[in-house]
Amino acid sequence: MPGYINIDNRPETEPDKCLDILEGLPYADNSVDEVRAHDILEHIPIGKTVAVIEDIYRVLRPGGTFESLTPSTDGRGAFQDPTHCSFWNKNSWLYYTHDAYISLYGTKAKFAGTVEDHVTDEENKVIHTLARLIKC
Repeated sequence: MPGYINIDNRPETEPDKCLDILEGLPYADNSVDEVRAHDILEHIPIGKTVAVIEDIYRVLRPGGTFESLTPSTDGRGAFQDPTHCSFWNKNSWLYYTHDAYISLYGTKAKFAGTVEDHVTDEENKVIHTLARLIKC
């Protein structure tokens, strides 16, 4: 995407940085204005998603924005792709946006913002969850 530092773990996509985000983002704490994770989080193994979200939170400056787009489990898109290994919907973001859910597991990341579902392919019944969040 123009205007962004594009990160991917696959060199064939010709990213600006080729790295595995499971190993952490190569940025200092509180140094990034915006992170966009479109169709990425569903490829993170389910036991590693909290660490990835917390690393995104770590690098974002206070008030920085995080935008995530993932196929929702409320549609077929989450399950139709055999490379998906974690599953998301609007409620998934409660663990990063509401105090009661955050304290349940002690997650460090805390965001405020909006989380909405959008039908992105009516014929195939695909819904995406769009989270537009700000670091608290």
